[in-house]
Amino acid sequence: MPTDAIHDCDAAHVVILGASNVTLGFPRIVAEIRRQFPGRLQIFAAHGHGRSYGRPSWAPFRTLPGLRQCGLWDAFRAARDQAQQAGQAPPLYALATDLGNDLLFGATPDQIDEWLRECLAPLKREGAVLTVGRPPVFALQRIGRTRFKATRSFFFPNSPLTYERMLSDVPRLDELIVARAQELGATPFAPRPEWYGFDPIHIRRPWRTAAWREIIGLWSAADASPRSLLNVAPRRRDWLLRAADRRVFGARRQTPQPAFRWNDGGAIWLY
Repeated sequence: MPTDAIHDCDAAHVVILGASNVTLGFPRIVAEIRRQFPGRLQIFAAHGHGRSYGRPSWAPFRTLPGLRQCGLWDAFRAARDQAQQAGQAPPLYALATDLGNDLLFGATPDQIDEWLRECLAPLKREGAVLTVGRPPVFALQRIGRTRFKATRSFFFPNSPLTYERMLSDVPRLDELIVARAQELGATPFAPRPEWYGFDPIHIRRPWRTAAWREIIGLWSAADASPRSLLNVAPRRRDWLLRAADRRVFGARRQTPQPAFRWNDGGAIWLY
């Protein structure tokens, strides 16, 4: 359960699920959410380099739980229950992206699709405006065997994914994501080719602001709510916020949540 009470039930609720692209762009994502959605915000985010949707994942010196098992869901449920008890129904927006990571851990497209369903179903029941990221199929299909092996070895040195399996699994995963999005009334977004360079996985730095502006803007388009856009600059210190529960060098580290509070009572909860 969260370690700090959620007092601002009238705030909009935002759920962000992802891996390294979310981590690299997190200050921009937070700034863009605040720019497009003025007012008090409760942002519930779970991300991290190498993050898996379905199982604990390891990055140098650090382990994080799978997205479907992390503490975000308890914090989110507490926020929704508290709002309901106060007779309020805060609007809810959610994003799930970076779904291709689990292929590199050996998961099948069908397993990933099931994990995605587990994450999105409770959000859908709460009436969330949902956005789901599709994998950059074009970026992965245009790399050769040598470049694929170099990328895999650098980012996921223990990955069992082969070049041949990548060529079949990525399009299959893309099909499943689109079908799942249609089933749940979510908006699937396809990343743009210009967002990627030599690295076929991560959005290039010069394109991150534009990319996240477009992605976050899909929520506004989906619910057709008028927006009074603000000028909000990314805060670099958002990169320094610590997740609620992680293991560093094998030792469990816990950080009270929310990880950050704005003066208006809005907060960032990180898992």
